[in-house]
Amino acid sequence: LKSEFGQSPRPSTGAMPQRVPDTDVRRATVGGMSRSMPAGAFSKRQTKLIEGGQQIQAVRQSKLLLMKSSKSVDDGYTAHDEQNHNLVALKSLALEKINILLVGVPLGIWCAQTHKGDVATFWACFTGLIPLAKLLGDATDQLAEGLKNETIGGLLNATFGNAVEMIITIKAVQSGLLAVVKNSLIGSVLSNLLLVLGMSFFCGGLKHRPHQEFGNEGPLVNVSMLFLGIMAFSLPTIFANTGDHISTDALLSVSRVNAVFVAIGYVAYLVFQLYTHIDIFRDEEADDDDEEEEGEVMSVAWAAGLLAGITLMVSWISEYLVDSINGLVTEWGLSQAFVGIILLPIVGNACEHASAVRLAWQNKPVVSIMIAVGSSTQIALLVMPFAVLSGWVVGQPLDLNLGATGIVVLLLSVTLVFTIVTNGKSNWLEGFMLQLAYVLVGILYWYTPDEEPITG
Repeated sequence: LKSEFGQSPRPSTGAMPQRVPDTDVRRATVGGMSRSMPAGAFSKRQTKLIEGGQQIQAVRQSKLLLMKSSKSVDDGYTAHDEQNHNLVALKSLALEKINILLVGVPLGIWCAQTHKGDVATFWACFTGLIPLAKLLGDATDQLAEGLKNETIGGLLNATFGNAVEMIITIKAVQSGLLAVVKNSLIGSVLSNLLLVLGMSFFCGGLKHRPHQEFGNEGPLVNVSMLFLGIMAFSLPTIFANTGDHISTDALLSVSRVNAVFVAIGYVAYLVFQLYTHIDIFRDEEADDDDEEEEGEVMSVAWAAGLLAGITLMVSWISEYLVDSINGLVTEWGLSQAFVGIILLPIVGNACEHASAVRLAWQNKPVVSIMIAVGSSTQIALLVMPFAVLSGWVVGQPLDLNLGATGIVVLLLSVTLVFTIVTNGKSNWLEGFMLQLAYVLVGILYWYTPDEEPITG
């Protein structure tokens, strides 16, 4: 095109150039430059080149418009598709059969607001918290999967795995029900170790005879950490009972310093479990099955919003539950020990109980053990120090003196579990033994009188 339009032919000497009318001028776009040229100056070849260049530019512009249109369509499809995934995942969570117990949430609020009695309020809130605990765990799993980071997902599960117990603990500490706090945390450990693990071994052993086999390295790490927690609780208890000269301030100082170092131990345990030795806590067969059964996953924003909303609801209902404990103890004649050791742990452990038993029935004992024993480890190394430090912040004298009875029961329970998991095999009789031990503990605390007056 340059060669065709580079220079106009010079007129011959003595010849005057002809004037071209202004109305007979064309604009040719050549090489991105627009030029005005007389209509008569174009040859046929030049005209074809001009038309070809214009067609090429038209094609390019059409392609650009098509690409922009296609991108906007793809973006719209992705947003619409993501919203559908969120709705399907939310629907699957909402249609769980256990959610029928959510009727206890509005009923508990109504009983508390209209003063229908502490007993009615307690049992309504107790019923409503069970499915809320399940939904809280599901929302945590959805957020962990949406983040697509195994370490962060593990930290989320470790943090929110016992969120219900932590929320109830905070409410009870603020209300001054320190004996209930201690007993509920002891009860959570015992419930997981004896009842949940016992039923898992029992049901799994009945279906898979003569025994179920599992790698014992991960469970033994958890049991060892439980022994560390019992040591941290035993030392303040022994210190408090060495004589009358031990002051309350000294006991609180020992308990709070112990709580700080136990929390540091829990951080080290998380590094060990989620980073340096992740393989010993993983069940490959269970991971494969989970991938096959994987359903819709919410976006991070939806999962975080759901988690925040359920956490607020749990906090609200827990406040009514804790406030009604005094009336339940007074009207029904129950001891604080029995309410804390037996009743309150059911709220946080009911869904874990069902999951562990189901997995054991499906011959996945490793995951079942990690649910039961791992939850106990979190209570001992995370929630218990958290309770003591929370009491320190709000000015409540919560210490780690769990009493001789509590320490002995914990030590015997952990020792019994240690003897069962150490050989990497389990059967239905061992599960029955653990459940029987839990029944014996329940009988003990049914007749245990309160060591301190009811306050709060």
